[in-house]
Amino acid sequence: MNQIINVLSKVKGGIPGSLLTLMYSQIKTRNSANESYSDIKIVLDILLMNGSSFTSPEVQGLVELLKKLPARGACARNFEKLYLKDEYGLRKLPTDPRRIPKGHWH
Repeated sequence: MNQIINVLSKVKGGIPGSLLTLMYSQIKTRNSANESYSDIKIVLDILLMNGSSFTSPEVQGLVELLKKLPARGACARNFEKLYLKDEYGLRKLPTDPRRIPKGHWH
């Protein structure tokens, strides 16, 4: 336990500063992802309403952008499996990213 405290005490900015920085960067990343998601969702809805198919280059470009938005790891894999495999999944995407199920977003 003392070794852990010694290592943490040597962290630049101290423990509180480094934790606050980490928390801020996660919140900033989530907020940025939410904004991008909302913009992409609007364009995606327009394309799908105008008859674009899942395999069209425009829709596939948006799908690639959506793949990069969730938190890395399990969230990204879960999000892709639930929403990005076919047109039916794309149509299930919620308008508000805060309504994406836990474990699929940030």
